[in-house]
Formats: sequence, C-alpha cells, structure tokens
Amino acid sequence: MSNKKSRPKGRRRRSIIAFEMIRLDRTSAEPLHQQLYRQIRDELRSGIFSDSASRLPSSRALAADLGIARLTVNLAFSKLHAEGYLQSKAGSGTFVTDPLPETFLSARRSEAHPQTERRVHVSDRVRRLPDQRVGKEFDLGATMAGPGVSLTPSIPAVDEFPIDVWERLRAQVLAKKGAHLLRYASNRGDADLRKAIAAYLCDFRGARCHPDQIVIVAGMQQAMVISAMALVNPGEAAWIEDPGFHQARRVFTFVGAKVVPKPIDHEGMVIARLRKESLPRIIYVTPSHQFPLGMTMSFERRTALLDLARTHDAFIFEDDFDSEFRFTGPPLPSLQGLDNFNRVIYAGTMSKILYPSLRLGYIVAPEPLVDSMVKIRSVMDQHSPPIDQATLARFITEGFFLSHIKRMRKLYSERRDCFIEQFHKLLGDSFYSADSGSRTELRRLAEAPGGLPKDHSCHPRDRSQARTVIDLLHSGEAKAGVSLRFRGLDPGTNSREPPQARILIEVEGDLKPFLLQEKSCTIPWETVQLLCCDIPCRVDSV
Repeated sequence: MSNKKSRPKGRRRRSIIAFEMIRLDRTSAEPLHQQLYRQIRDELRSGIFSDSASRLPSSRALAADLGIARLTVNLAFSKLHAEGYLQSKAGSGTFVTDPLPETFLSARRSEAHPQTERRVHVSDRVRRLPDQRVGKEFDLGATMAGPGVSLTPSIPAVDEFPIDVWERLRAQVLAKKGAHLLRYASNRGDADLRKAIAAYLCDFRGARCHPDQIVIVAGMQQAMVISAMALVNPGEAAWIEDPGFHQARRVFTFVGAKVVPKPIDHEGMVIARLRKESLPRIIYVTPSHQFPLGMTMSFERRTALLDLARTHDAFIFEDDFDSEFRFTGPPLPSLQGLDNFNRVIYAGTMSKILYPSLRLGYIVAPEPLVDSMVKIRSVMDQHSPPIDQATLARFITEGFFLSHIKRMRKLYSERRDCFIEQFHKLLGDSFYSADSGSRTELRRLAEAPGGLPKDHSCHPRDRSQARTVIDLLHSGEAKAGVSLRFRGLDPGTNSREPPQARILIEVEGDLKPFLLQEKSCTIPWETVQLLCCDIPCRVDSV
C-alpha cells in the first residue's frame, strides 16, 4: 500500500513571498527572532502585494530554509501578527495584511527634506521619434485598437484562424523535436522555415532567392530596423512614400536617417529628384499595394526605381505586406524578382495573413548583406521563438498556409463587397469612393472639396479611437479623408440586415457616433471639422 498522501482535489495556492534576501547574523547580540522580525517587517513595508502574491511560507518551511528553529520563526510571526502586519486565514495560511499599519507607513515619510524630481534625460533618438503615445496608450499596441471587432487597419480576421490545426502541428513538432526547441536557436531562423518561405516566394511571388538569403525576424518593423541599421549612417537620406506607413518614418528617424518624403502619383512613388535633395541610401516602397492610397507601382516606374538604386549605390526596401489578397486580375510579381543587381531587400510578415501576435516575418536580403543583418538580429534579441518557427514551417509545408490564404481571400472579398455596397448606399450623398478593383481593403480616400483648412489641428479625446490624417502624411497639405477597412466586418450569414457599424467622427471637437445602419445618416461636409484617418472606424456589433 502506498504511503504517499493523496493530493487535495483543489489546487492549493503556493507561497509567493520567499524572503530570499533575509540574512541572519548569529554573532550579533540581537536575538535571531528579533532579526527575523525586523527584516520581514522592512521587506513588507517596501513591497507591493496583491491577493495573489501575499501568502507567506509556513513557519516550518521558512525555518528549514533559514536553518533555524521553528520556534524562532513563530516568535517573529507572532510579533508581526500583534503589530498588524500579518493575518491568518483558516485552512489557507498566513497572509500580508492589506492595508499595512498606518503608523509604520507614516513613520517612513520625511517631510523635512522633500525630494526635487529631476527631469530624466533621454537620448536624442527617442526625442526625435514621431510618437506621442504615453502610459496606458501603449497597452493598445501598434494599431491603437481596443479589443473586439473593428475596422482598424492591419488587423486580419483573427477569429477565422484555424487554431485547432495550429495547436495540433505545435504538439507534433514538440513531440518530435522536444528539448531541442527549448534551447537557443539559429540567429538566421529555423532552417525548415527558411526553405518553406523560399519555395513559397519563388512560386507565388516571382521572387528569386534561396534559403540562405532569408533571415527570420519578428515582423515588418524589425525587418525595417535591421535593414536601416545595416545600411544607413546618421544623416544619410532615406526616401519614404508620402503619404505612407507611419511606422517606416519612425524607424528611419530612430536610426538617425534624414527622412525625405517623396510624393505619390497614380504610378507610385515619384522618383524625380529635386534640386539639393539628398541622394538616398535606402528607399522604402510598397509597390504591390501602396499604403494608404492603394495603387500599384507601374512596370516603368519599377524599372526606373531599380536603375536609380543601381546608379547611386542605394538599396530598395520592398514592403510586401499583403500582396496575397488580390481580388481581380493576375497576381503581381515582386519588385525583387525584377532586380538583377542585388539592390532590393524584400520583406514580408505573417501578421496580416495569420495573426499579429505571432510576431514572425522575414527578410530576403542580397547575399552581401545577409551576415550583417544576422549580426544585428543577434544583438537585438537573438532569434524568434523556435517553437513558433517550427510550427509555421509545418503549417506551410503541409499545405495549410495556402489553404488559409484562399479561404481568407474569399471571405475578405465577400466582406469587401458588403462594405462597399453599404458605404455607397448609406453615405453616397456625402462621400464618394473610387475602387481600383484589386485592393485587399477599401483604402480609397473620401475627399472633401477644398481639403482641410491650413490651420487645421486635432486633439482627439481618446487616442485609442482616433488618429488624424496628419499621422499618415509627412509633408504638404493634408486632404480631408477617412480611410476605411473591412477585414473585421462580418456581414452575417443569417441576416439580410446591413452591418451595424459605427464610425467615430470628430465634429466640432467631440467624437460623435454615426450608425451606418441608419439610412438617414449623411454627414454634410460643412459640419465635419475632422474625419479621423488611419484609425477612423470601429464596429461595435454585428
């Protein structure tokens, strides 16, 4: 018969406070129980404890850890109990009292010499960042979107992701590779994943690459940071699209580059160089699907851009963020596939295809740059999680990746059609849109005659719900507009009713909701002070 005691069915709350820093001096004239009492009291007064992290070890366990008699611990605990620092809960143990005794808290305050708080000196690179978020605003992440269904850009329909398939593949790779995936991994990335991505890009994106050119990174932004740090010295020029992806501007500003905004026309970035304009060291473009205007860079403009890079020893950073989702016409080959002179750094991300928190992307670098980029990645954070990399490799090689893309392309096409229909039906009196027919999302701007006034300014009350069109622009006058996305929109399969979407628009200083479901909803331009762009819309319910 086993002598082991059966474990209780309920999970017992484990001791949180270990008192690892207690040091008892057996040569001191002060008794051990007094030393223990004093050190525990001081630690409790200096710490912050919650209900889940306030349980003390038992007197027997603490005595064993400190190598003293249990009676000594009990004496110290008794004094702490008497002074109101500890309380006992029947059947649960000993806990820190909340709140601690007022007398001891007030005794530590010194009013005689109030401290003067000095302003913290931060580096110039941080002060230069075009990022005005503070405090809890960072909790919303890069998109500044709260939880729930939304029309926020850059967020795929994560509720449609095949979690069961992913978890099954994850369990299989752990069972097969075991502890190997728990060790430090390659700075370049999982070999199987690099092979799978190389095969996919060559087959479906017209790229010309092999696995040794691929570096696995933690998303598009890290790809930009690594590329910029590998190529750009402080003061050298980085050309970016205007309007364009605001994170690109942050990255190149962070590394100390001289950011040069280049305007956009119907063919993409205008590459004609103005007088006294700095020659680029790196050029950031989204040729397959310009963000946020949506046009595709023409073949003539692509070849001219490649010639410019070759002539002036510059590199092109091709952000191919969502080219997988095209609804009409043939797929577009990547700019990297046209490059014969190793001038293009091609980058992609899984955030828009699978789910954003996966934090996996890739760089296809010209061979002479690969080692430099890997060195930078190793300094940053060594590598991406090996378990996620191995799971993604299986997800691609076993065909689930392409199946997911095809299914999501069909889903997004349906949501796109529904959105455009409702947009024109309900807001056509005050808005107009021009659909290129090949965009992943509805990215056309609804323009107001005359644009915004020159003295336009915006102070949204809730930055998590609104950011201005100015955030996307780098120079010149801003046009009034609202950029609408549809991936988070669910038209509903069991209802013929239109989606109940709410647009938050700042009217005369206040954010006011307009329900798309209300057919009477028209927004005269003369009443609209600001149409929030980049993050203008939220779907409250469907």
